[in-house]
Amino acid sequence: MFGPEAPYELSGDVQGVVFPCGQTIGADGNTIHLYYGAADSSVALATGSISYLLSWLESNSSQGETTGL
Repeated sequence: MFGPEAPYELSGDVQGVVFPCGQTIGADGNTIHLYYGAADSSVALATGSISYLLSWLESNSSQGETTGL
């Protein structure tokens, strides 16, 4: 769910690598369109719900955790 899975993500110039390239927000204000590179040979588009992502982050992060930044 959170890494390279599709054939075009698994084989290419750099196999098994995906990386974000940019994003846009849909007219509804809740849809995110994430453009990403796949195996250094393709560009792909993933879509998702911003409210779902924020909810997932809230339930899967630790209070007081430092990011190291």
